[in-house]
Amino acid sequence: MCEKRGPLAALVATLLVLSGCASIPSSGESGVIDVQDRPERVQSEVEPEGPVEGADPNTIVRGFLAAGAGYSDDFAVARSFLTDDFANEWDPQSNVVIMPPGDDFDTVTAEVSSDQQSISMSVPVAASLDSQRVYREERGGSEADREFSLRQVNGEWRISSAPQGLVLTSSSFTTVYDSYPLYFYAPGFDYLVADPRWFVRSPAAATEVMTELLAGPADYLGGSVISALPDGTRLEPHSVTVSGGIAQVGLDETAQGLDEETDARILGQVSATLRGLSSTNAIEVTTPAGSLDAPPGDSAPIGVPIDARPVLIADGTLARLDETRVEPIPDLPELGDDPTDPAVSIDDSTFAYLADEGRELHRILPGGDGDAIVLTDDDGLTGPSFDRYGGVWTASREQGDSGHVTVVLASGDAVDVSVQWLANRTVEALRVSRDGTQIAVLSRNGTGAPSIDVIGINRTAEGIPTGVVPSAPLRVGAGFENIVDLSWAGSAQLAVLAADAAGEEPQPYLAPVSGPAQSLGDVRGGSSITASSDARSIRVSTEDGELFSFGADTWQKVVDLVVHDPAYPG
Repeated sequence: MCEKRGPLAALVATLLVLSGCASIPSSGESGVIDVQDRPERVQSEVEPEGPVEGADPNTIVRGFLAAGAGYSDDFAVARSFLTDDFANEWDPQSNVVIMPPGDDFDTVTAEVSSDQQSISMSVPVAASLDSQRVYREERGGSEADREFSLRQVNGEWRISSAPQGLVLTSSSFTTVYDSYPLYFYAPGFDYLVADPRWFVRSPAAATEVMTELLAGPADYLGGSVISALPDGTRLEPHSVTVSGGIAQVGLDETAQGLDEETDARILGQVSATLRGLSSTNAIEVTTPAGSLDAPPGDSAPIGVPIDARPVLIADGTLARLDETRVEPIPDLPELGDDPTDPAVSIDDSTFAYLADEGRELHRILPGGDGDAIVLTDDDGLTGPSFDRYGGVWTASREQGDSGHVTVVLASGDAVDVSVQWLANRTVEALRVSRDGTQIAVLSRNGTGAPSIDVIGINRTAEGIPTGVVPSAPLRVGAGFENIVDLSWAGSAQLAVLAADAAGEEPQPYLAPVSGPAQSLGDVRGGSSITASSDARSIRVSTEDGELFSFGADTWQKVVDLVVHDPAYPG
């Protein structure tokens, strides 16, 4: 799978040109928010062939599946393989199965009944889109059964019954679908959090994006993020139009009569979500009472800004990496023997690390005072991770019957957070997103199979964690057979050290939380990875103390340094 991930992720950055045909009321003074820094995207579309006269049932079924790559006129070509009744019932977007790279419909074996009226096949599955348009990866060897019934219409075979949804090859998927982040707020409305979804490249994409935004966050984020849009808000009219570079979004009466601060938050959330549309220069939001107007002021930023310099271990103490130089952090206490896994708080004031072969979690408070052992575990602890509230997250490597992670609050109190799906697993690493809304956990089951799982964090109004979202976590990098380390690289993707096969040397990848991973090339001996906001910030260290930085699509060794475990704030 490795060689196929790069093209897939590159196409995640492509965008479509949108247009609309409906109009919305625009009485009153317009409230318009400018949209800046939009990446260009290119729209392309496959034009599949319809059914050939005299085609047998097997050919009709395979032609129907292949025609799913053509989305024009609501998948009109694919519907031409169906009977009229079933064509009206078929919902192509109810779910989507994505085949592994290298597989296509010619490689799938079909069983045809003796009367040719039914065909069954098992399709290999690399990933799927669920009902919320979230990309979910599947373990290697996964399959989806497909049963088709056919009958003759005017002497030609047509499909009268089939599973809802599409089956797409990996290349067709990135032609038909594109990734757009919806944006919700972190609690307190301080930051916007990306919730990536996938949409068909069509003129209706803007309307579908807004419809999903109004429906709320994906299940794995539910409760960890919030929306400024009131519950039950609907589009009125039912489509978003883009005219003269202005995206016009009409909301029903549920969104009218709110205070200025809420109006500003709605405008900020909607504009952040729609800013990816290449034909959009500004956003206008109206209700039946008129336009929403934002008072002067900055909207909430996307993501949490952090110090650009990672911390690391150099000569047995904490230091900072400034480009290619190591600068010792002054006024620190002695760290003791063999410190590892350093971490620094988001506000750059507090440090944490492991000692005693990973059995002790130490914390150094502002000013270098009070090097304290705040947690111990004979089974060993995962490297610490700070959230934006000052809490330090870690976990016992050997989980018992009831999985949990531990958070040492800024006050020094410890809180256990139940994570039931970690029960009886070995936890190797965990990282809290810098906006504090999600946690990514690398763990292994009893057979040693690795898994990266992402789930939302529930908190009190004061920011104290109370648990994780009671939903299935989102698995990232399910195709990897070996995973060594991970780091957040922005708010919606991870940098990981991983390999497709158990015997292969792990290499760096950029893995969206909802999308296919992208290979970043080769680094020999990588043991630790860290990132801030994007691929250009990624640093990889080795067991021998070598350090590599990523830039201009290549890896450069930072010479004359012997350092370990680099870590950006968080």
